[in-house]
Amino acid sequence: MKRILIVDDEYIVRLGLKTIVDWAGFGYVIAGEAGNGKEAYEFFEKNPVDVILTDIKMPVMDGLELTRKVKAIDKNVKIVILSHYDEFSYAQEAINLGAFRYILKSELTKTNLENILKSLHFSFDDAESSEQTPMISGYRDQWEVFLKDQGLPTFQQQIKQEMREIKKLPFQVPETDKSVVFSVSCRIASLLNDVREKFPKTIRILFDEVFDNLAGQGYYYNDDFQFIAIIAPEIGLNEKEHLIYERINNSCVQIVKNVHQYYDVNVFIGVSSVGRTIDFWQLLNEAHNARIGSFFSSRLFVNIFNQKNNISTEKISQNSGMVSYTKLVTFFEINQKDAILEYIQNVFSVLRTLKNHTAAHDVFIDFLSVAKLIHEKYHLKEEGSLSENKFRRDTFYDLPFIDDAEKYIYELYLSLFSTKQNGEASYSHIVKKCIDFIHSDYKNNIGLTEAAEKIGVSHSYLSFIFKQETGVNFNASLAQYRIEKAKKLLAATSLRIYQVAEQVGFSNPYYFSKVFREISGYTCKEFRDKGEE
Repeated sequence: MKRILIVDDEYIVRLGLKTIVDWAGFGYVIAGEAGNGKEAYEFFEKNPVDVILTDIKMPVMDGLELTRKVKAIDKNVKIVILSHYDEFSYAQEAINLGAFRYILKSELTKTNLENILKSLHFSFDDAESSEQTPMISGYRDQWEVFLKDQGLPTFQQQIKQEMREIKKLPFQVPETDKSVVFSVSCRIASLLNDVREKFPKTIRILFDEVFDNLAGQGYYYNDDFQFIAIIAPEIGLNEKEHLIYERINNSCVQIVKNVHQYYDVNVFIGVSSVGRTIDFWQLLNEAHNARIGSFFSSRLFVNIFNQKNNISTEKISQNSGMVSYTKLVTFFEINQKDAILEYIQNVFSVLRTLKNHTAAHDVFIDFLSVAKLIHEKYHLKEEGSLSENKFRRDTFYDLPFIDDAEKYIYELYLSLFSTKQNGEASYSHIVKKCIDFIHSDYKNNIGLTEAAEKIGVSHSYLSFIFKQETGVNFNASLAQYRIEKAKKLLAATSLRIYQVAEQVGFSNPYYFSKVFREISGYTCKEFRDKGEE
């Protein structure tokens, strides 16, 4: 039997708590009661206690101080807070101190208290880290089981697989004293099959164009990632090292731009230090590390290895419990939007310090899992910013930088709050602003770049998030809106075709006519004649 201590300065409340539920039926025994925090702490020092059910505002010693003192001695004691509506700031502080749950006195019903007891029992014998995330860690485990059942690798297995596969490069490593190794990756799952097949050849051609002294190339790819290792020996033997890196960086940046122009996808290039090819696998590891390190950079698509900024992909203990199910759900239940958004910012701040890619992945999945649980608990609508796609765990791979990952989670929780309050799911704040921009500026020469600058997000992030929520890409949405406006002009005015084109943002009337027919199914003349019938 678990031992519970009831603490409240009101006798009638203590009496009600002792009689409201069948404690024994849930595996609990009331070990004692106290009228304030000081009495409770003195009882705790002399008697074994597993759970403390306490009010916050009490004379002599309040619930916050009691929580602080108890947790300093025994972190495994579960503390449930009783709170009034005007004490949310106190409840929030108690949660930060380590309280397990809270319950409003105005909602102190038999069912609510029983539900809390069940959740306490769920993680009772777990360590502190699992106490914080019993449900989300389970969701992460379910995801890995799903991957295994589908014959797909987990995140860590993918990382290890990269290096195993790259070792199958179809060329001999030449013996040179000054070489650089490149590791290149690109998310190509969104490309059409025929385009995806051409992609490796395109990369090789682009590298051949900017590096005329390549000793060998090798690559492999699957549905998710593209990895290429390139060796460039004898690079500027007479150049100083910083000039070598400058030339390499400029050439790689040009490759990145060309790939984006050709395919509208982002490519990432990691560059090793300059070394002997006899140390090829060490250089390849450096390049691989630099490429992964781009995730923690300020939007670097080309990253040169630096020992000081070495990135880890090993699983670490610190990320266990980094995302607290208890805190997130509690903040959501008491409508503490600012608290939950600040909490997200703090967690990602820690991730930036750790610079551990696996930890970032796991934390992202944990945030998604809690969001999904909240979404299901409140029966929120599945559309727009809360569509099924928003909770896909492989979304992590579509967010190339940690800033994008944080923004994604931040916007997701904003959408949860907004939908809970308004009862209707809509597009996220960013997508709404993008649609507004299309509607207000469609007459001008605009594109995704201008929209991203106007909204204050990256080009790649806006492109991804817009299509994820609306189902179409930005350019298609812009063209559709322009053609709808053109239809109205054709039907209501006698403007010539080139004038209509100019009115809706097309500088080339021939291109306008082509797009109009593709979208409407009619030529401009056919549409106008049809309207006059």
